[in-house]
Amino acid sequence: MKTILLFILLSLPGVVNAQKTKSTAAHTHDILAVKFSPDDTQLLSYSWGDGWLILWEVRSGYLIWRTKTELVQRATERSNLQGFYWSQDSQFIITKSENGTYQSWDARTGKLIAVFDKAPEIKLKTGVPATVSVEKDIDSFYLLDPATRRTFKIDRFSRTGSTYDVSHDNNLFAEGGSYGNAAIKITEFRSGRSWLLDGRLVRQVPTSSEPSELEIRLARAKQQRLIALSDARAKRDRQAAADLTNFKKLVYITFDHYGEMDDPGEKRLLESNEPKKSLIQKSVNEASAIWLRLHNDSPLPIKIPTQSMYLPNPKCFFELPNGRRMLGLCDNKEISIWHGLEDRRGKLIPYGFDFGSSAILLPKTSAMFAVPRVLLKDGKAIRFSISFQNEGIEAGVEDYGDEIILRFRDSDLPKGR
Repeated sequence: MKTILLFILLSLPGVVNAQKTKSTAAHTHDILAVKFSPDDTQLLSYSWGDGWLILWEVRSGYLIWRTKTELVQRATERSNLQGFYWSQDSQFIITKSENGTYQSWDARTGKLIAVFDKAPEIKLKTGVPATVSVEKDIDSFYLLDPATRRTFKIDRFSRTGSTYDVSHDNNLFAEGGSYGNAAIKITEFRSGRSWLLDGRLVRQVPTSSEPSELEIRLARAKQQRLIALSDARAKRDRQAAADLTNFKKLVYITFDHYGEMDDPGEKRLLESNEPKKSLIQKSVNEASAIWLRLHNDSPLPIKIPTQSMYLPNPKCFFELPNGRRMLGLCDNKEISIWHGLEDRRGKLIPYGFDFGSSAILLPKTSAMFAVPRVLLKDGKAIRFSISFQNEGIEAGVEDYGDEIILRFRDSDLPKGR
């Protein structure tokens, strides 16, 4: 029976026995956290990309242990480790996950000991907070010691410069590296001496390769949650496919009037959606633009591609079954649609920009947008995709069903105008 459970554990996607590997390699992906121990003799590092939590001996550079963290994730939720603590008796290391759970690890071996739904009643060791302040630019860090008013410059080691810590004794600076250079650089900034924690020196205590009862239980519970989520998503997808058979007919584009428009290339990142250009109507011979109206007569909000962002109005929202309010465009607003172009045969024609945003068009509302007249010639059509929005399986709002492509071509314009 235990052999079967071991097979199940190792077969789970992303679940790896923390003590199985004998590789001396350390991190391989971006390091998201580095944290000095309260006495500054040890340092923890964590990477979501490779899943390793690693404990280091700071001065010697030795890797004390490394352990996988996949079992922190209960299903598919975000579960980055964001808090790192040492117990007062130095027996445990406590971590806090983005999913709200806490974990205790054996400080000697790195073995996962327990998982908690709230902060465990374990006394934590605290160090004197560092007083050195850190500023940075594109190339360097600048450490200011308020006691001496001296500033120390340290060259940046990683691409982002976003992961670092200062020791409690205000003497050491640790920076976590990035993918391709995923080591930790320790700098004794008063002397300028530096060294790397890169996994070449290892003191990991050998432990059993057999998964613990806790690991087996967590792996089994995770598998059960994933199966339940998969079933719920399949049920949701089936319902969405049935609903969209009717809903997609209720989202459409109509011609409104001829007029003029701003240059799409001059649109700002954030724009007003109050009607302005759309209020100007011109004859077909004078117009440079065609104003269209996008209708959402369906019972659900839709996400639409836009060239700019628009500030939401708290008065305009859709209330989901779970009580959550989804803000969207108020009725009859003026926006810029981020669309593509296709020829009369439906073949895509290169057009537009490589960036854009999105907005929510609420049920029973419409929005105005303009298209240059020159685009709708020779059977060409503008095209863009919309997606219905509905309550998600785990939390929040998710796309509901497949994307729907909307088109408008010159043959859709009113005849004789």
